[in-house]
Amino acid sequence: MIRAVVVDDQPMWATIIKDLLEATGKVEVVGQAFNGTDCLELVEKTTPDVLFLDVQMPDISGIEVAEIVVTLDHPPLIVFVTAHDEYAVKAFELATLDYVVKSDKLEVLQDRIAATIERIERALDEKAPALEVLREMVAQLVGLQPSAPLYMLPIKDYEEATVRLIDSSLIIYAAREGGRTVLHTAEKAFPTYYTIKRLEQRLTSQGFKRINRGVLINLKYVEHLIPVGDGSYDVILKDGSAGMMFNDLTVSRSRAKQLFTLLGI
Repeated sequence: MIRAVVVDDQPMWATIIKDLLEATGKVEVVGQAFNGTDCLELVEKTTPDVLFLDVQMPDISGIEVAEIVVTLDHPPLIVFVTAHDEYAVKAFELATLDYVVKSDKLEVLQDRIAATIERIERALDEKAPALEVLREMVAQLVGLQPSAPLYMLPIKDYEEATVRLIDSSLIIYAAREGGRTVLHTAEKAFPTYYTIKRLEQRLTSQGFKRINRGVLINLKYVEHLIPVGDGSYDVILKDGSAGMMFNDLTVSRSRAKQLFTLLGI
């Protein structure tokens, strides 16, 4: 029996997908969620074989959820569920990723789900896809998403074993530390699955600047720039509300001029 989790911000569609899956006699739906945050917690609790995931959700998009899911040690197969047969469909045909387009015609949806179940069964029998392949496919999908202003960043809180949405304005800087990218706020430091490059793509529009290969800073927290003598500068960040200072950060010579321009220097 295939163990599945169904996620859709519209309860009606979540119920329809659940009922059609269970009607095949091959699927046990072990959980339902109606937003991305609850989905991530549910996946960790239930460890399903497959995740039926709505693409468009208000808090975290389905593709952003997939970004996090594929960082788990044993991620489920992912089937995207969408109401729009547009940019995503061709990408969803990659390898073992699959998709279901919502349809008002029940028989059409039923046939599509039946085909999807057959594909899932083959993938599970073959123990595919390889984890690195799955992660690469999701990375490609992330690149196809239409860009939008980002205010809340989904992260996995390893200490509390949950998923949080962090207001990007509260992030003072991000840095590669011990093999992970760590987000530093006045409250605490959060190890994440993001790369510095991925955070740079997502946070540049929010006033962040990469100052060297492994550090991204929030420009609003810049307090001082101290010349080192070789064209690089030590950067001092300060959170005025918490009275906290952050140093030991250096802007490389190649990036210093860009930083000065952004700061109006």
